[in-house]
Amino acid sequence: SFEISHWDTRKVIIGILIGAVFSGVTAYIGLKIGLAVSAAWYVAYLLGMALQWSPSEVNIATSATTGATHASTGFIFTFPAIFLLAYSDDYKVGDGHLISSIDTLNLAFIGIIASMFAGFLGVMYFIIFRRVWLVEDPLPMPGFEATLKMLDIASDVSAGSAEAARESLKTVGIWTVLTMGFMFVIDYPIRWSRKVAGIPSSIADWFAMALSGEKWGLASIYTERWLHQPSKLEDGHAPYGGITPYESGNPMSYTFLGIELSPTLFAIGWFMKFRAALLVNLGAILAWFWLIPLAVLQDVPVYDPELGIYINITDYGDTSSDPVYPIVQWKAFGSIVRTVAIGAILGGGLLGLLKMTPTFAGIFGEIAQAFTGEKGEEFVDGKGWYEWPLYHIPIFMGISFVAITLIFVVGGYPLLPSLIFSVVLLSTTFLLGAIAVRVMGETGIEPVSGTSFIVLLMLLLVFLNIDVGLSKEESVLMALVGTTVFGSAISMSGTVVGDYKNSLYIGNRPYHISKGNIMGVVPGAILGAGVAIFLSKLLAEGKIDLLAPQANAFAYFTTILAEGQGNWSALMMGMALGAFAEWATGMGTSFGLGMYLPTPATFPMLMGGAFRSWWEDRRLKPVIESIRAEEGSAAAEKRGAQMLLLTFMIAAGALTGEAFYGVESAILAVVDESLGHHGWWPYARLAGFILINVVVGALIYVLFRKAGIIGQDGDGNGQAPEPSGVMDAELAG
Repeated sequence: SFEISHWDTRKVIIGILIGAVFSGVTAYIGLKIGLAVSAAWYVAYLLGMALQWSPSEVNIATSATTGATHASTGFIFTFPAIFLLAYSDDYKVGDGHLISSIDTLNLAFIGIIASMFAGFLGVMYFIIFRRVWLVEDPLPMPGFEATLKMLDIASDVSAGSAEAARESLKTVGIWTVLTMGFMFVIDYPIRWSRKVAGIPSSIADWFAMALSGEKWGLASIYTERWLHQPSKLEDGHAPYGGITPYESGNPMSYTFLGIELSPTLFAIGWFMKFRAALLVNLGAILAWFWLIPLAVLQDVPVYDPELGIYINITDYGDTSSDPVYPIVQWKAFGSIVRTVAIGAILGGGLLGLLKMTPTFAGIFGEIAQAFTGEKGEEFVDGKGWYEWPLYHIPIFMGISFVAITLIFVVGGYPLLPSLIFSVVLLSTTFLLGAIAVRVMGETGIEPVSGTSFIVLLMLLLVFLNIDVGLSKEESVLMALVGTTVFGSAISMSGTVVGDYKNSLYIGNRPYHISKGNIMGVVPGAILGAGVAIFLSKLLAEGKIDLLAPQANAFAYFTTILAEGQGNWSALMMGMALGAFAEWATGMGTSFGLGMYLPTPATFPMLMGGAFRSWWEDRRLKPVIESIRAEEGSAAAEKRGAQMLLLTFMIAAGALTGEAFYGVESAILAVVDESLGHHGWWPYARLAGFILINVVVGALIYVLFRKAGIIGQDGDGNGQAPEPSGVMDAELAG
């Protein structure tokens, strides 16, 4: 390991920069669909290959990339609940909101700084378990073999492999540009007067309306990024975004079926593969083909928070009397089925943890084994650190305890609850983190939402029921900020264990992997959290349309605990459904997530997963078998991995392009409020949008050309290093 594993600060910084940028992309995707999908690792890996780094250098640099990408996970899943409880009409309590006002900068300061310390802690805790769970009794870590295979390919430092990596990086860039162009066509409000009037105003909508008659036409099935069930036109466009208004006896007004033209959703389906995408869609199918039509048919009463009474759901469809909400199927979805879905997410997550009881029942014995068993030499004279010293962990625990307590006190919270939270964080990050990582090691999925729910429940029960000097509003705020910090910590634990697993076979020192992850935490937490906070505020104010399922689940559950207001029967039914789905399939949380999403969000994922299965059967396997027959298994596996990686790069471009466009659109939506009334603004808006993207694209081009990614003749950037291969260096020595 000392001969193989070498630290290169410049390369690690490159990995951190990639991770920091993609932390913002991950924040957008996580809020849009509830999945923290990131292509950062693949981009960093390809960049390393293109620059002919060794597998060891790629592994260390990508560990910094993943650290930066996952440091802000809590801000994606939990923190938006604060803004929902403060601003969203969906979470009104009587005449107001559970949270009356938010000091965004203060909460961001507390959350980001505390998340940094918690992220460091999450990494350092799992130094303890590295030898137990990866060497002495190794966890299977499903899916890691594919990552290892890619790192093995990186050991081929020939000019041909480097050129293939450069082409893959170009593929990411090309598909990013194509995706942004596609999103511009289907989403950008090119006809400003129509946007102001509340009429679909994109180029695609303009085209659809031009090919439509007075009542029917292309615009009957296409509106604002959605292909949807046929809808009668009014003033040349489909009202309510194509959702059919209530009409007794019209089956289309009892449900809603559609497909969003979203490259991100299709790409996520590609990454998920068909089985996982199908399980998500089973939840959506249950919701939109059974629960929602049943609720409308039975005229189920729903609670109206503004009026404070229950109203039969079809009464909303009567436009002659208040309250009016003509698309009653959407009311059923928002008021009943999403509550069931939230219960399913919670029920599936909790049962997923309970199913692992036999596994983590002996967790304390494994902790003792980690401290008392063989640890190896931490420091070798003349060579340096092999792994991070264990005695640093209690020291850093003490530093984190004091620092996090001080951060909350400086942020305006009393000392006692700040101390209580620090104790809860240090203990739950260790114990629940150990459970979550063990689950991830056996199933491939880290239950961040399920364990975060447990921490939120603990904090709310303590702060709301014990006099610790907090008002109800302060209790809710502190519990949600605290859960945000925990989510970031536990995500870092899972990230570093995955990196340790790869490093074991590469031959890298665990010390370098820990160091890379820790270095990535600070920039990743700042940028990722910043994007998540910005989008969360716009989401809660209704200025952008993102689904944020986990944040809504936390907001709803917080309202129930704090106010006793909510549909307990629907929540319990959902928990039972989620638990059943978890028992039957092992993916109860995904099933609940599907129930929470409308069909335009789930059907594209199913299409992406199905298309990948078709591609693997009809395109990938024949090529692999042909090469295996001619050149052997090693060459066939390498070619198969390269072909699959190319598709991942196309998907990465789709994710990146839509995320960049989405963030830019959100910024423009904010500026629209102050400048939108000026006659010159539509022209300045379009010119600014184009100019910004041209400048950013030119900067990226210059950086890539300077780095040798673009403009090389295929012979690399000098002499290639000696191939080191992938070896089980630690086990051998």
